[in-house]
Amino acid sequence: MRKHFARSLLVTLVASVGIVSSAMAEPSLTERRAITAYEQGAYAGLLKDIQSAAGFAVPVEVNWASIALPGQSESYGNEDFWTNIYFVPLKTALAAVASDDIGKQAVKAKLKKIAIHYDAATAPSSAYGNGISFKNGTLTLNFTPYTNAGDLEPRASAIQKELESGL
Repeated sequence: MRKHFARSLLVTLVASVGIVSSAMAEPSLTERRAITAYEQGAYAGLLKDIQSAAGFAVPVEVNWASIALPGQSESYGNEDFWTNIYFVPLKTALAAVASDDIGKQAVKAKLKKIAIHYDAATAPSSAYGNGISFKNGTLTLNFTPYTNAGDLEPRASAIQKELESGL
């Protein structure tokens, strides 16, 4: 009985790893085109807004391959897919932190870059503080794309709290 259970567990784990690896695979041509369209369209303006909110041209590194969910390229341009998950809450949080001279100086002095990615094993769908870290000058966001898109304020608050605690 134990041997059968262990074998079933192993098969389940191997299948799970296969699912995770396929989600991390290189985006298809259709997905790469959709990513490029988003980068050149909505993201270009959002990046300017984020950097304006920060008060300087903070580098933002987006791991597009990780946030691009396979088979959903037609949704990438939808505000609820990436825009309201990552970029609007980030801009809102930075604007709140850098709303005065003290905040602007702290952000400029200690924020070196922003990294955005999606790791299915660790990204929260609602406990947003668990998907944010601020270490060694890097603010990292790890949220589930296209999930609870209306939670702009809770995401922004969690980002603001993490950022302020590190400044």
